[in-house]
Amino acid sequence: MSKNDEKKHWINWLVPALLIIIAIAVFVFFPSPNTEEKESPPSLTTAVKEDNAGAFSALDISNSLISTYFYGSDIDKKEQQQALENTITHLQALNTIDTQNTLSEFNKNNINSAIQFLITMANQQENWRESAKTWVNIGNIQNLTSAQQALQAYKKASELDPNNSNAWNRQGHIHRQLKQFDQAEIAYKKVQALNNKSSNNTAFSLANFGLLSESKGDHEEAEKAFLQALEIYSMNNSDSGIASTSENLASLYKNAGQFDKSEKYYLSALEIHQKLERPQNLATTHSALGSLYQKMKRSNKALTHYEKALEISLNNNFKGNIASLYSNLGILAQQNGKLEKSKEYFEKSLELNKDIKRSNGTADQYGNLAILNRNQKKYAIAEDYHNKAIEIYRENKHADGIVSQQINLGFLYKTMKKTAKACDTWQKALGNIQQDNNNRQQRIEKLILGNCNN
Repeated sequence: MSKNDEKKHWINWLVPALLIIIAIAVFVFFPSPNTEEKESPPSLTTAVKEDNAGAFSALDISNSLISTYFYGSDIDKKEQQQALENTITHLQALNTIDTQNTLSEFNKNNINSAIQFLITMANQQENWRESAKTWVNIGNIQNLTSAQQALQAYKKASELDPNNSNAWNRQGHIHRQLKQFDQAEIAYKKVQALNNKSSNNTAFSLANFGLLSESKGDHEEAEKAFLQALEIYSMNNSDSGIASTSENLASLYKNAGQFDKSEKYYLSALEIHQKLERPQNLATTHSALGSLYQKMKRSNKALTHYEKALEISLNNNFKGNIASLYSNLGILAQQNGKLEKSKEYFEKSLELNKDIKRSNGTADQYGNLAILNRNQKKYAIAEDYHNKAIEIYRENKHADGIVSQQINLGFLYKTMKKTAKACDTWQKALGNIQQDNNNRQQRIEKLILGNCNN
């Protein structure tokens, strides 16, 4: 071998060896992170999980946004959660610059900025079917804070694509929540006509009309529709359908005072949520069971389920859930005569509601603390809290909230033996009553008749 060949031989051997040594050094001096060390949580309100691709779970993002922003019934919350999860899944699948920007704004809790990115995207889409889908997604996000804005987005979607059954379905839900029953029925019938005749779609339509019948006060028709839907879902082994319809039945029976039936269906839904490992649904159902047992005056069972719901919510940082559960626990403690514990819960709820900027929740807690202070004969504090609650409700044009606080403020003045102020406050409440709320109107009139000199 010549000297040049020998030199090349040594170079060919030496370079790979040096690369191996460098790699080992890097490994030694830059070890992998210790998995036992706590990392800083992501900026999203919920410390959400990540999938294998590094993207946030659609379920976790939707749970975070709903627990922070959405303020509605359990059934409305369930519908909103599913709609929002579908939206986030769709945005993640598209993976465009606009959708990435939208998801980034979600991560920062900038809901309005996320909506603006999607509006720009919708207006630039040349394919009207795709634009319609984007407007549905816009509506699903807007409904976190404004049902009316969401409704306009869904209508825009159905104008662009009259065959978009999702746009019609969401319109039906919003109209039903707003007690616009004729419009809701039109939208649900449109959904029924557009969907194919598969058994699960039939069950879906039955559940929609069950919700509509319940909203209209027709218990018998609602029960019939829900039971038919449940039978179809059970035949098809659809866990999600069974759980959803079981919760609908549980809520229906609870409102009708049929507590044993309500308990049965809530427990059935709870079992499925445990099987599917869905923390938001588990927390919501445990909370609903707590409320049911509270109505049944079974305080220990109510406390058990509220605490389970709170544990799940704390573990997942569902701030909205936590705020509501502290409020429920405060009311339960108050009913059991534990006033200091009640105050502690209400104050925690108040601070959380302020933190997540949930104004009606903040007003609710001022109202709860007002009644608590009235019971403790701290009348000046109670009056101040009632007035703070009224001010917030007035800013939000929340008529029912204003009336509730004025009724209770009247009771406070009556307790303080300020009958004239009590009567004046009840008269104001009567003036704020909504036209379709005859029961509340009659109650206030009875208060005025029994306590005020005309």
